[in-house]
Amino acid sequence: MSDLFSKKLIKYILLVFTVFFILALPLVLILSATTSVFDDALESLGKENGIKVPIVMYHGTIPKSKDLGKFVITPAELESDIKYLKNHGYTSITMTDLINYVYNDTELPVKPVMLTFDDGYYNNYIYATPILENYNMKAVISVVGEFTEASTKIPENNVQYSYVTWEQIKNMNDSGIYEIQNHTYNLHKYGKKRFGAKKNKSESIEAYKNLLNSDVGLLQQKLKESAGIEPNTFTYPFGYMCSDSVPILKEMGFKATLSCSEGVNIINRNKKDVLYGLKRKNRPHGISTENFFKKFCP
Repeated sequence: MSDLFSKKLIKYILLVFTVFFILALPLVLILSATTSVFDDALESLGKENGIKVPIVMYHGTIPKSKDLGKFVITPAELESDIKYLKNHGYTSITMTDLINYVYNDTELPVKPVMLTFDDGYYNNYIYATPILENYNMKAVISVVGEFTEASTKIPENNVQYSYVTWEQIKNMNDSGIYEIQNHTYNLHKYGKKRFGAKKNKSESIEAYKNLLNSDVGLLQQKLKESAGIEPNTFTYPFGYMCSDSVPILKEMGFKATLSCSEGVNIINRNKKDVLYGLKRKNRPHGISTENFFKKFCP
């Protein structure tokens, strides 16, 4: 009697379980589909609200120098930064990648980051290149025409003070590691007459337009002739920006500009003007990689 009752109880339990499974299966499928749709909607909303793009600003990279400080770091510090970014899932992008995301609806990595080097130091060519190559990272280097011209005429190749030559710029571009951008031909200076590429208060728009066309345009010409390069981004010397420069630079064909203002960029495909005045964070010597990146690139 006891065995019979046990068998009936087991059959009853199996029957209940089967009925429950049949009734619950459609609900599970609906919930699964709903979750997928919800996730897709969130991803789409995230893209509409913009994607975060941190841009790091580097200058010189020298193992030992009295100039180590705000704008000069060691190759070891650079390598530590690269390791951190790789270990935290970041993928390096170029300005062309960013511009194509906004203008041509191409995709960016899940966690994009941009590494920029200003001025075109020869020590970048010597020390940064093997580090970037070893970790399969790309970088954007903004060169100054007058500095490059001087180093080409007298190629000392001194890591303390030399700049890359026109030939070295071509080699960097051809390597696929670097993207070359415009940092003016001869406006990388400030004083009583002018602050970088910023318009003077007493200067007319026409005179200022002529200045940018002649100076910035000259570097565009030199880069095209020497290396077949046509920069799409203008990098303001010392970060001295002015609103009057934007329509002129746009007319010259520049799709974006880099500033020295600190912060993380939120890039939205529906707002192309967000590419003008992109923020960057300067990387100084003497700060650990973790402290530098903990809020900027968590």
